[in-house]
Amino acid sequence: MNKERIGFVGLGMMGLPMAKNLVEDGYEITVFDLNDSTVLEAQKFGSDTATSAADVARISDVVITMVPDSEHVEAVISGKNGILEGLKPGSVVIDMSTIDPEVGKQMAALIESKGSNFVDAPVTGGVMGAEAGTLSILVGGNAEAYERSLPILNVLGGNVAHMGPVGSGHTTKIANQIIGAAALAGVAEAFVLAKKSGLDMQAFYEAVKDGAGRSWALETLGPKILDGDFTPGFMVKHMQKDLRLADQLAAKTGTAIPTSGLIAQLYRSVQVSERDADSQGHQALVQAIEMLSNEQARK
Repeated sequence: MNKERIGFVGLGMMGLPMAKNLVEDGYEITVFDLNDSTVLEAQKFGSDTATSAADVARISDVVITMVPDSEHVEAVISGKNGILEGLKPGSVVIDMSTIDPEVGKQMAALIESKGSNFVDAPVTGGVMGAEAGTLSILVGGNAEAYERSLPILNVLGGNVAHMGPVGSGHTTKIANQIIGAAALAGVAEAFVLAKKSGLDMQAFYEAVKDGAGRSWALETLGPKILDGDFTPGFMVKHMQKDLRLADQLAAKTGTAIPTSGLIAQLYRSVQVSERDADSQGHQALVQAIEMLSNEQARK
C-alpha cells in the first residue's frame, strides 16, 4: 500500500525529530515553519519545503500541526495562508499540539466544512520520546479518521490511545499534565528536604527511585535536578501554559484543582526569577522550593 504524503507545520523541539522519524520510515514530507534554521535542518534529512501552511496542505494527504498554543493552531489552520486555504477534500489534519479542546472543536468544524477530517493527537514523552519515536499519543476523532491516522501515529509513538470524539485527546493531555506537574512538585519538595536534612543526595535518589514514590518525573528529571541541569526537554513556559488550560477546563466543568493552582504559582516565581527563565526545562520547578528553603538540591 502506498504511503500517504504528509505535510508537517511546526518544527520546534518536538516537531523536528517527529518529522525526521516519518522521513526515515519512508514517508514523503513537506514542511513549513517560520524559523528558517529548522526548515534547513528538515531539508538535510530529506524533507521538501513550502512557503506557507496553505502550500503544505495543497500537496499533502495528511497535514500534521505541532505548534505551541491555541492561537498558533488557529493561525496555521484558519489564518492568512493557513491550511484551510489549501486543504483538499478528503484530507486529514492531525493537531499534535496541546491546546484548548474547544479551539480544537472549532478547527474541526472548519475542516469538516471543507470535506476533510480533524484529529486531535497531543503527545507526552518530551523531546527524548519524540526523537526515539516512543511518545504516548492521546487521540480524539471519529473512528475512520483515527484508523487512517494510525499508521502515521505508530511511527511517532509507542503507545497510541483513541480516547473518543474530537476534543478527547486534548482533554486527556490536560489531565495528564496535572499528574506530571504534581509528581514533579513532590520530587522537588522531597529533594530539597533530603538535602537540607543532610542526606547524601545520590544515595537518597538510589534508595527511593524504585519505591512507592517511583514516577517518570523522579526517574527522568531527578538526575537532572541533582546535576543542576535545567536544559529543556519540555519548557517551563509550556508547562505553565498547560496548567492554564487545566484551570480553564476546571472552571468550565466545575472541578476543584487546588494543587495545580499552587504549582502554577510556583512556576510563576521561577519565570520571573531571571531573564529567559521560562525557557528552562520544567524540572526548574525545584528552584521555587529551593528559594523558599534557602537550599539547593544538588549532589
